Amino acid sequence: MDIEKSPEPIVIKDDHAEAIEFVEKNRDLFEHYARGGVKFAPAPEGLNTFAFDLKNNTIYFNSKFYKELGFSDEKTTFATFHEIEHFLEKKQLLSEKNGERDFDKYLKRIEESKAFSLMDNVVADVRENRTVVSKTHKDFGEIERRCYKEDLFKETDFTKEPKHIQFCYTLIREAQVLDEKCTIDPEVRNKIDGLKAISGKDGSNLFDIMTDPETPMSVRLKLQERFVWPIVQELLEKDMEDEKKKKEQEGEKEGNEESRGEEKKKEKKSENKGTERKDKESSRPKDDQKEKLDPNEIFKEAYVRAEKKIPNATPLEEIKKAFEEWKRENKENQGDKADKEYAERLGVKKEDLQKYREIVKSLNDIVNPETNETLIEELRALISKIIAKRLKPALAPRYPMIEGEDLVDPAQLVADVKSGNLEPKVWETWEIKEKKGKRFGEVEITFIFDRSTSMDDGDGQKKIEQRKAGILGMEALKEFADICDEERVNMEKPLEVRSEVYSFQSDDNDSKPLKKMSKELGEKERVDICGVLSTTSGSTTDFIPLETVLMGIDDEMKKKITEGEVKKIVIIFTDGGSDDTARVQVALENLHKVGVITVCIAITESGRPALETYKPNVRLAETAEKLPLVLGDLLKEHLADL
Repeated sequence: MDIEKSPEPIVIKDDHAEAIEFVEKNRDLFEHYARGGVKFAPAPEGLNTFAFDLKNNTIYFNSKFYKELGFSDEKTTFATFHEIEHFLEKKQLLSEKNGERDFDKYLKRIEESKAFSLMDNVVADVRENRTVVSKTHKDFGEIERRCYKEDLFKETDFTKEPKHIQFCYTLIREAQVLDEKCTIDPEVRNKIDGLKAISGKDGSNLFDIMTDPETPMSVRLKLQERFVWPIVQELLEKDMEDEKKKKEQEGEKEGNEESRGEEKKKEKKSENKGTERKDKESSRPKDDQKEKLDPNEIFKEAYVRAEKKIPNATPLEEIKKAFEEWKRENKENQGDKADKEYAERLGVKKEDLQKYREIVKSLNDIVNPETNETLIEELRALISKIIAKRLKPALAPRYPMIEGEDLVDPAQLVADVKSGNLEPKVWETWEIKEKKGKRFGEVEITFIFDRSTSMDDGDGQKKIEQRKAGILGMEALKEFADICDEERVNMEKPLEVRSEVYSFQSDDNDSKPLKKMSKELGEKERVDICGVLSTTSGSTTDFIPLETVLMGIDDEMKKKITEGEVKKIVIIFTDGGSDDTARVQVALENLHKVGVITVCIAITESGRPALETYKPNVRLAETAEKLPLVLGDLLKEHLADL
């Protein structure tokens, strides 16, 4: 006896599981088709269609979109190739010089006009289909034909649709099924034939050129804007006119019906009749009550039908989202490229340049808790004050003046005298205002930084904040020096700002400046110093750079310091006890004798030994984060009398 086999259980896959299965099943085929130019992934959960990532060059698939249109597996595969071409076309546009601008304009046009979106999708679809067939073989050409004949456009009579939609339907249906003609309005047929008749001098057909796989999207957009969109616009306007006439006819019919109804209600009170008539008349679509018609709303239902026949597998919202992410990434990439080129010209590493700029930017966030002002603004205010004190005497007018040195309005003088006013107020007198500062003509500042291994203790914050303080000092002195140069001709007593930088870590470089004494403090030097301050080794040999500075002071410099022509300041950073306290104190005493101001910043509690070594000119930064603030205070204190 035969035993009937039980039917196999039906497995119902959810949408996301289907997307995963579709991609994994066809991954090799898709990758072969795209020649490695695109990455593929299943659409994320909740997205039952296609999407793409322009930034990471990835397409997200969910075969459910085409399955719901009735597509078989082979048709879905063809449609997926089609979506890959849409993606590649957009990527190609964005790679052009003005691609971002053109793509942004393109998306706005699609969003604003359903008619434009439909037309664009038609032309693009013909192009993508031709490209798929050219990259595969003729069998896919037959699958393409069946998609449009069996699924998307089973019926070919489009006369019930608005004319501009008839045009779009016919353009794509007849391009995909060459041996069948669609039934359309004669006016639409005339437009279709006119477009197909446009050809170049070499006999090439315009529509074929527009949809050729080798035609860039930017060129396609220009051609369809010049030749196709005007046709769609013209037909759309006629459709709008037809809609207006239709509404007017409906309004007249409604008015006639209302009139007949009113005659039957003559027995009603006259005041009720008047009220009813007034209410009904106010509801009629009179010319002064009509609102501007929006084609997107007027033909809303027709566009919904069109979306099923000419589907957009990737929603506009997903395209816009991908574009915004691409723009952010592209902006960063462009900035990164510019930084790389500039760093090469400067002679530094791109990473060092970017790190330096990052630290400079962070300086704007340092606020003095006592004044609630940013440290940067306080230093700029100080620099402005110093410059203002040194400006040459300024001439300030006083008004009005009966008598004075300069006649400022000869014409008014003549007019006033003729009218009998022998004391016209047309003279301008100048008042001398003295603005004088100290007699220092030069200021030299030396920074000495601690690069001993103890700066890396714990979380390394001491090293990080010292580097930030160093950059603050260099940026302030750079700006100060530049302004002094710019205002030199306007100052009664010009001022020159020079700087130098040392560091110590118990090696041969302790006596060599990272930057020699000069008024120049270029970006390359500042970036290089920032990089050096990120490294540590050795111990606290702070006496070596101090002795080196002392040896560099010749008799001429001693005389300038003594006579008050030069103000020389040395600022030392250290986080611990010196390897040779005695040598430090001898160097400090000798520097003091020649008039050099020396100030030490002791870094955190571990720097407390420096309070004794460098007394009395020493400040303690209780935490590493206070280093920039302490340095800022020192600069304000010792530059104030310039």
